[in-house]
Amino acid sequence: MGLRQLTEGIIGVARKPKIVSRTSTPSDAPKPAPAVEATPARNNETPDRASLRDREAARVFALAVDYHRRGMLEDAVRAYSRALNLDPTNPDIYNNLGVALRAQGKLAAAIACYRRALVLRPRHAGTLANLGNVLREQGNVRNAMAVFSQAVRESPGSSEIIHNMGLAARDAGDMELTVGCLESATSIKDDNAAAHLDLGLTMLALGNYERGFRELEWRRKLPAYATRDVEAPEWDGKDLGGKTILILGEGSSGDVLQFARYIPQVKKRGGNVIVECHAALARIMANVAGVDRVVMSGSRTPACDVYAPMMSLPKILGQTKTIDGDAVPYIKPPDAVSTQLPPASRNQLRVGLAWAPSNPGTSRNTRICPLEDMLELLAVPGFTGFSLQTGEHRKDLEEHTCDILLPDIGARINDVSDLAGMIRQLDLVVCVDSVTAHIAGAMNKPVWLLASTNADWRWNYAGETTPWYPSMRVFRQPQPGNWRAAINDVRDALQKRINDRFGEG
Repeated sequence: MGLRQLTEGIIGVARKPKIVSRTSTPSDAPKPAPAVEATPARNNETPDRASLRDREAARVFALAVDYHRRGMLEDAVRAYSRALNLDPTNPDIYNNLGVALRAQGKLAAAIACYRRALVLRPRHAGTLANLGNVLREQGNVRNAMAVFSQAVRESPGSSEIIHNMGLAARDAGDMELTVGCLESATSIKDDNAAAHLDLGLTMLALGNYERGFRELEWRRKLPAYATRDVEAPEWDGKDLGGKTILILGEGSSGDVLQFARYIPQVKKRGGNVIVECHAALARIMANVAGVDRVVMSGSRTPACDVYAPMMSLPKILGQTKTIDGDAVPYIKPPDAVSTQLPPASRNQLRVGLAWAPSNPGTSRNTRICPLEDMLELLAVPGFTGFSLQTGEHRKDLEEHTCDILLPDIGARINDVSDLAGMIRQLDLVVCVDSVTAHIAGAMNKPVWLLASTNADWRWNYAGETTPWYPSMRVFRQPQPGNWRAAINDVRDALQKRINDRFGEG
């Protein structure tokens, strides 16, 4: 994502917080703690003692903010808590504590902090926006919209708050309001790169590719898409005439895999193509047609004549009017696989399952389908399931099933090339939004994607198809968190596929 991680405003003084979209990486930059002002003595405290208490509260608050800036969340939470013991009437401390708790995935506690801050300082636009973001992350879109509406009333000129309201409207399926909010946010603040990017992604999902790819260029101003500095000019799309071009991978592994479809078109312009990417993608990217060499992110910059960011290739190549489905397949699995799956049993499909992204952050929890729900599929006769799950959620297998029911082939996957080798041996892949979905789609392997109500832009916001991967079918939650309904639809479709393949008897 991932590219869709939300961040919030951390307040040192009562100012408008920094709020950016889920497409950006965390960049919380807390402001300094406020200077201590003279306050009346509390209860029986003398004025001198009250002043000392307030100064100590400010000192601890500043320490907490420093911990928070450096990503030391546990220390920050403890320090914010000490500051509240000294000054329980400071809404900024509650706001910042809410931000830290949310970063730890403690959403209910974060909400409690924001609500307390609002009791102490009603109608504060920044705190309202932070509350709206957490409600939205919980899937409580209706309440999030109500809170954002109040925040906009309190601060109608805030590009950031209107931007966030647009994202909540997108989750609610109101595309007209979404576009209106995002256009308003960019109109108020033309350099709001995050809002421009979300407008571009929304346009791409709605099929307005020319405007979508144009707005997509704003990503280059955001840290999530930062690429290495290259001492060469950016490619203008002209014939390369044997020159060497360095294509820079950006964003997540999914972004790299999705936009790798354009590399063969670069090769046709007559150049020597070097691709930079994450180490886990190196072997699979070396198999993409047109790639002459792969270098890993963080290694020494190779000599080149020109360079191009990978997600800018559609614009550079002049291919912004449509998505070319004929480019698929463009990902090839390795010729030799590390693990050979057992032969398929008679009248049995081989189906790979993955229920979570490999490394889900707290902002991607809504994309995790509980394994208990996915196990409902095993009741369908006529297929053998295999777990393609990697990362931290592989441990779900030990808790909820056993190897005879769902063999753990994810344990044998060391990189994306291994994953592609496993997928090649399957008849079908059923998964959530993850690298698995991109690999299966780019290989043109039948893949059924389980999409949450706030599905990523590349899967569109409605319907069963995506132009990026013609072999993909999308199964959507009818309501936030309702994976069981989507699984029931997959189960019916799986039964029909088996019946069509082998007959009903």
